[in-house]
Amino acid sequence: MVTALESRHARTTVRHTERDALRQIVRSAAIGRDTVVELTGDPGSGKTALLTALAADARREGLVTLRGLCVADAGEPASFAPFLEALGGPGSPGAPGADGPSPEIARLLHRLARPPRDPDALVPAGGGLTRGCRYYAELRGLLADCAAAAPHGLLLVLDDFHWADPCSVRLLETLIRRPVGGGLVTVVAHRPRQASVGLRLAVRHGVELGTVDEVGLGPLTPAQSAELLGAAPDTPRLRRLHARSGGNPLRLVALAAADGGPDDPAHLDVRRDLETRLLAECAPLTARERLAAHAAAVLGEAFDVESVAAVTRSPHAEVCHALGSLESRDLVRTALRPGTLAFRDTLLRDFLYAEADACWRVEAHRRALVHLTRRGAPPVDLAPHIVRSGALATPEDRTALVAATKDALPAGRACRAAQWTVFALRLQRAAPDGSGPDLVGRDVWLPVVRALAAEGDLTRLRSVTREVLAAFADRPAAERVPAVVPLALVQAAAGLVEEAQALLVPLLSARHTSPEQEAALHVQSQLLWVLAGQLPPRADVEALNRHLAGASPLTAGGALALQGLSTVFAGDPSAAESALDASAQLLDGLEPGARDCADVFACYLLVLACGESAMGWYGPAQAHVERGLAAARLRGDVPLLPALLNVLAYVTYQSGRMAEALETAQEARAVALAAGRNHLVTLADAVTAAAWAWLGDTGPLRPRRTAPDPAHGDLPRTSVVALLHAEAALAAGDGAGALALLFPADTRRMPEPPAILAPRVYELLAAACAATGAEAGEWAHRAESVAATVNVAEQRGHALLARGHDLRARSLPERAARRYEEAYGLLGETAAGMRARDLARAATAEARAHEGPDGGALAELTLRERQVAELAGEGLKTRDIAARLLVSPRTVDVHLTRIYSKLGVHTRAALVRLMARAA
Repeated sequence: MVTALESRHARTTVRHTERDALRQIVRSAAIGRDTVVELTGDPGSGKTALLTALAADARREGLVTLRGLCVADAGEPASFAPFLEALGGPGSPGAPGADGPSPEIARLLHRLARPPRDPDALVPAGGGLTRGCRYYAELRGLLADCAAAAPHGLLLVLDDFHWADPCSVRLLETLIRRPVGGGLVTVVAHRPRQASVGLRLAVRHGVELGTVDEVGLGPLTPAQSAELLGAAPDTPRLRRLHARSGGNPLRLVALAAADGGPDDPAHLDVRRDLETRLLAECAPLTARERLAAHAAAVLGEAFDVESVAAVTRSPHAEVCHALGSLESRDLVRTALRPGTLAFRDTLLRDFLYAEADACWRVEAHRRALVHLTRRGAPPVDLAPHIVRSGALATPEDRTALVAATKDALPAGRACRAAQWTVFALRLQRAAPDGSGPDLVGRDVWLPVVRALAAEGDLTRLRSVTREVLAAFADRPAAERVPAVVPLALVQAAAGLVEEAQALLVPLLSARHTSPEQEAALHVQSQLLWVLAGQLPPRADVEALNRHLAGASPLTAGGALALQGLSTVFAGDPSAAESALDASAQLLDGLEPGARDCADVFACYLLVLACGESAMGWYGPAQAHVERGLAAARLRGDVPLLPALLNVLAYVTYQSGRMAEALETAQEARAVALAAGRNHLVTLADAVTAAAWAWLGDTGPLRPRRTAPDPAHGDLPRTSVVALLHAEAALAAGDGAGALALLFPADTRRMPEPPAILAPRVYELLAAACAATGAEAGEWAHRAESVAATVNVAEQRGHALLARGHDLRARSLPERAARRYEEAYGLLGETAAGMRARDLARAATAEARAHEGPDGGALAELTLRERQVAELAGEGLKTRDIAARLLVSPRTVDVHLTRIYSKLGVHTRAALVRLMARAA
């Protein structure tokens, strides 16, 4: 009796579809069906992991499992190596030290070890058969005996069969042409590009005969990549890793491990495993082939025979032969560009590059640079060789690096542009003539740092910043300002506010050439807090007045915008109104294209729009933020876009233009997510949830049920996010959810919101309490008290809304309706104003209903709402109404929510009673 072979490796696979297909084939062995399965895939595609999982599945099904592996061999491969390993390898039934092989296994091992000396000679009286034919027929019979000895079938797994010896291929061909019967399933895994002609012909013939099933492993899907890494399916990191790996599991795991850093234990384990695989694959290469491979790795993504010959200084014919050999081993393949080759994958290229001698590589890169320059290669092809030629690079190479940087940015290759910029700046500092700043100036490095910030690549952003600062280290403070200020602005917009502040400290303490420059620096130092999403300290903002002597209109306008924003959240709307009005007058008179407006004009417009939106001035706020957006896009200030777009989305939402708000919020979310600005992603999600809920649909992004965590003590931002989600919850009829957002259960008392937001917070709390049957009067009183203090029209409107909620909860709909109408008069056609208008109508209808149904309340309903109300009045349930009207149950619930609001009822039973009276 043949016993099962234990798996040597514990591996996982995410190829569930292919695994299920193989399971079905394996189960056919139990009914005596023979099958040969060809499993193909590129190196690293997961063939071995899938075979390991299949072997485990087969053992659970009761099949005897044998497994053999072919290995690359520079010499003559041993005959029947994979079959011998499967039958007599470690842990197999025929292995030394086991209980002893079964008689069937012993006979087969004996015959495999003794092939005929002259297989082509005819067998005497054999009817024209050769000794080889008779021998393979005998082996087939012995395999049939082994299959018959396995009651539930026999699984024979042969891995890496592209390296199989001719005898193994011949035996496989025999099994394909003449199945043994008795339930033998043979799974042959190989790389199709490296398979021998004999193997490919045998398998193709079996496919035509119907004795071979084909299973191919293509690239992983994004969902499979996420499962393999144990990561969330929709994150920038996963999308980047999946794209770089091309869906290859081995490359994906290696790239993911490398993200953890070179000292990460996971990275070290994966790297050792990968290097072992590649070392074994490259071991048979000759010296000439290895030299050609090293030169090709130096040349990069694509190369040709002429370039490799120039790098190796070898004859053309010799290089051509070596590359042909590499191609036959599937180490290199034909590239997309005619006449060029490329490595099978980047991991192999990186391995061969690292294997080459470091000193040889430096000289090889210089030879490649000279050769490609003579051929007129573009700068992006020259730049990598300049950087890697190290000490052999010259100051003249800066021209190519600058050109390559400018070409790389539009193509979305910010990381490459950063590397080339850093090296160009270093060459500039080392230039003997000291002519550096004009060649690698801010027109080169500023777009690079902005692109890095937009991608959230803070490591490279810091690296380029250090090099730029080093280039200006010996210059006077006045000459450093044009470089340091834009760097500080970009870092603050990327969330590095402390580092940005540290850049300006030396300039603030130095002497400057003009009072205007000094005033601008003091204002910009406070601007950095707003760009990072925080409020600047009020005392520091108030102190700006001491530094504004001789300030330009731009600087004075920015200082006033900061003062207005600070004072509005400090509870002094009167002072904020004066400052914001004065700021708007100054900034509106400036042109964004002016030289002195270059770096901060859009930033100051952002601050001004934030202050105006807090005051409820949504029209001016929209005009200023749209102007800031246009200026930022014009100058390529991409890191500023997430904040500007979020403010615009919020303003359009508050103005009641929900379609615009949704579109802008989605764009804001995309750019904020790419930049890693999580708090801006949260704000965009809050606007999206509130806008969808206002439109009567909470499906795309349901309101959250927990209050957002404060970041850096930034209460205003956190309050706005909580307010938006609470409004979404209330619009969806979830009063308890809104209450949990605004007044978390794990806090003994609610933290006091900023005065400019307090009436709105208290109004939503009053609405939530009224919806849940709790006392709303306390919150209405608080809203009225704070609104009287701040004396801002929008907040007075929210106070009236709060009192209306309280009166309506106390069954005083007429008085509530009057409060709602007064609120609508203050709020106008904003989101809150339209809510006040609808509530006034509902309260009026409720008052009429209390007087007796006269049909007036029902007249407020639309035709569809009247149909839903009548069916509900008949006692039909939601799903029955949906079936009757051919709509979804969720649509019926939305209609019922609006019906309750317009008719002034709160339950289905009350609606039934009202409809009965109306009838």
